[in-house]
Formats: sequence, structure tokens, C-alpha cells
Amino acid sequence: MELYNLINTYAEKFIPVFIRIAVMLSFIPFIGARMTPMMVRVGIAVALTLLLLPVVNVNIENPVRSIFEAFFVGSAIGLTARIILGAVETAAQWMSIEMGIGVAAVFNPMFGEQIGPLSLFYTFVSMGLFFMLDMHHYFIEAIVRSFDMSSIQYKGIFDSIIKLNSILFPLALKIAAPIILVQVLINLAMGFLSRALPQANIFFISFPLLITSGIIFMALSLPFVLMVVSKAFVNVKDAIMVFTR
Repeated sequence: MELYNLINTYAEKFIPVFIRIAVMLSFIPFIGARMTPMMVRVGIAVALTLLLLPVVNVNIENPVRSIFEAFFVGSAIGLTARIILGAVETAAQWMSIEMGIGVAAVFNPMFGEQIGPLSLFYTFVSMGLFFMLDMHHYFIEAIVRSFDMSSIQYKGIFDSIIKLNSILFPLALKIAAPIILVQVLINLAMGFLSRALPQANIFFISFPLLITSGIIFMALSLPFVLMVVSKAFVNVKDAIMVFTR
């Protein structure tokens, strides 16, 4: 009965708040994954909506504008998380190609597609960091803060997203740099060895060497990767706090 009264009291505010939260959650790791049951995603969105209804101010004078703003703000906040995950997956694909296991593929429950084993590993690592750093709390806070904005600064938010998107490839290069450097040095050494010993089949020697050295240096560089991704998530937190102030 109390739930019914709550929905009835805030019926006009329910749709804009629900859309803003649901769109944002669709970009959040694990929660927005395709393999997460739809009922779970909808349930989380409805629960957060009911929690926020009494504390947020929604402009319901123009319902169409409110719904459009909900889609825009929810997408902008959610995309900031997807940019970091995209950088991590890009770096993992580069490492897979350098190690010679780019053709291997496993199913990724996050996006519902076939990706390399390194991409899956680094995706799960970044997802774990996302929740360990309480980033989901900051995203919920950003949703609440977005309702306190007197007017949506579309150009400012769009420029912030584009600026944040510019870190995708530099971040991917930072993550993959140790592995790529080692693989390039090994390939150069194998090239000189093949010139010195043309009768030797260097391919059968270099292939397991590339994979083994890649795994070893991947393990050694994991603390560095965790530090880089953590700093990227902190930058994301600062970015969403800036364009929702």
C-alpha cells in the first residue's frame, strides 16, 4: 500500500527519473550487460527511481523536454564509464595481436559477443575495479546532482564527453605499452637470428616465446595497469561531477 501511495504521489516525476536512471545503468559494467536478465536491470532501475523520487526536483512543465533531457543526461553519464572499458578492451586486443593469440575467441557476457581471452580478462579486471572504487555510487550521485541543474548545458556536456573520449587511445597505449615493447624487441631479435641462422625455423621458436613472454610481462605489469585504470576512473568521477554541477 505504501509503495502504491508513493508511485501515485510522484506519478508525474516517475517517467523522467526512471528513464534517466535506466539509460545510465545500461552503460554500467555488469548491470548493463546483455547477459544480465532484463528483470534484474529493470528492477534495479525501478528501485533506484523509487529511492530518488522524494529527493529530486523534476521540471514537469514540459514532459517532452523532461524525457529528452533524461535520455541525454543518462547517456552522457553512462558513456563516461563505457569509454574506459573501451580503452581497456582496445589495449587487450593490441596485446593479443602482438602475442599471436588474436585469432582465439571466447564469449564475452558483458557485450554478448566473441572477443579474445585477454580482452575478457582485462574487462573483468576493470569491472572489478569499477565496483571496488565505488564508482557506481558516484554515478548515482551524478544522477541526483543532474536534477539540481537549473538548465542542461548541452554544449558543455557534449564537449566534456568528446574531451574525455580523447583519452581512449592514449589510455589503451599506456595499458598495452609494456607488452607491445617486449613483443617488438623479441620480434627484432628473432629477425636478427633468422638472418644469422637461415636454416633454422624461427617461426616455431618465436611463437611459443612470444606467448610465454607476453603472459609473464602481463603478470608483471598488472599492478601498473591497475594504477592506470584506477586513475582513469578517478578522472571520470571528476568529469561527471563537473558537468553535473
